[in-house]
Parts: sequence; structure tokens; C-alpha cells
Amino acid sequence: MAAMKNLVHLGALAMWAVAGVLFTLKAGLAFGALLPVLAFWGWFAAFAAGTGAVVSKLEGPLGALGTHGAALLVLQALPAALPFALARLGLDLLAGRGLPF
Repeated sequence: MAAMKNLVHLGALAMWAVAGVLFTLKAGLAFGALLPVLAFWGWFAAFAAGTGAVVSKLEGPLGALGTHGAALLVLQALPAALPFALARLGLDLLAGRGLPF
């Protein structure tokens, strides 16, 4: 059961990573895009660590899937103003909204 939980968790993180690679390649063509790219990957590392900590306490693959679904809903529900914008930074960058500061 733990193997399926880990597979679901890694699959969800892999989707974020693919979106991040596409964002990095797209931003790599623009001048001065280093800060948003570094900000995204820093956010992604924190997101992966946070969801990993929650998933490790849950049982089964549905817990991992629910964790990622709940995280996405919470990120979308947060207001786009500082300091909440730092928590939803990766989501905003992938959506093309740019840095909040």
C-alpha cells in the first residue's frame, strides 16, 4: 500500500515538475527571467516537502491524492495579496501572473 501511495505522490509532483520545466523553457527565452524561474523552483521544493510531510502521515493512495487536491484548492482560495501570494507563488507563475513583488 505504501508503494501505491508513493507512486501517486510522485505522479502528482511529476505533473508540477513538467509544468515547471515548460515554464523554465518558456521563461528562458526572456531577458531577466532568472528570478521568476528560481522563485518557482524554490516554491516547488517547499511544496514538495510540505505535501511529502502530510502524505507520509496518511495511509493509502487516496490520502496522497486527497492531499494534492486539497493543496491545490487551498492555493487557489488564498488571496493574491502579500503575504499569501508567497504561498501561491508557483501557481501564479505557472498561470502567467508574474511575481507579486
